[in-house]
Amino acid sequence: MSRFDEIVDELYGLTPDLFVKRRNELAKEVKGEGESALAKDISHLRRPTQAAWAINQWVRANPDDSDQVTALAADLSAAQRRSAAATMRELSRRRQDLINSSTDGVVRTASSLGVRLSDSAVREVATTLRAAIADADTLDALRRGRLVTSAEYSGFGPAGVFVVPDPPAEPARHVEPDATDRTDEDTEVRRELESRIAQAEEDERAARDGLGVASSAVDEASAEVDELVARARELREQLSRCEDSLRFARQRLSTAEQSRSESKVALRDAVAEANKLRAALAEL
Repeated sequence: MSRFDEIVDELYGLTPDLFVKRRNELAKEVKGEGESALAKDISHLRRPTQAAWAINQWVRANPDDSDQVTALAADLSAAQRRSAAATMRELSRRRQDLINSSTDGVVRTASSLGVRLSDSAVREVATTLRAAIADADTLDALRRGRLVTSAEYSGFGPAGVFVVPDPPAEPARHVEPDATDRTDEDTEVRRELESRIAQAEEDERAARDGLGVASSAVDEASAEVDELVARARELREQLSRCEDSLRFARQRLSTAEQSRSESKVALRDAVAEANKLRAALAEL
């Protein structure tokens, strides 16, 4: 495992509130060792959302459970390629059961780590698990415990349960004269549907890209806010220490001024006494 992989594993094992501070510490440490390129890669790592963090911890703690997600994704993909409608229906039922049980497992894992997931985070966990079953990239990130944000899938792959029916058995019957016309109509309808599906998939890809850009902007802004909050906290602590030092310095100044005033009086009295003694001596 490379050093970058080790650092990534460490960071995505932390709770989100500790992520930015530790990431910046590691980037600074690595840069100080002369590895500027690695430091840059580290600084670009994004803080995971609560739902993504919870799934990452579940995968780390329950690898066998996450393997079931991988296995079901493979079965669904194979069934879809074969256009096996009956198998797809059975796998779809299994998918919902697996998503429900896995979501419960994620919630329990987070709870064992002292984090109670919000209702919205629980919903994001479920949608991300559904997306992982349908999308290879999301599944890979999930298996490695490196999810950054929640994912959704609404396309026509396994997650959309787009089922191509098994071809019906042809009964022995007399072909009506208009069968050819109906076949032509079916073909035209199929072409129209295929065209609309292609356009819908293109729209989905564009929307997904837009969502990715927006999510990145949110994460970057959130990280910047966290850094500024941490910096403000440090500055407030410094200000508090400076104010304490100033208060003590003023106390010392007041004491010193009082001592100086007393010394002036003592000096004046001493000079007067000395002058009196000199005058007495002169009269002798």
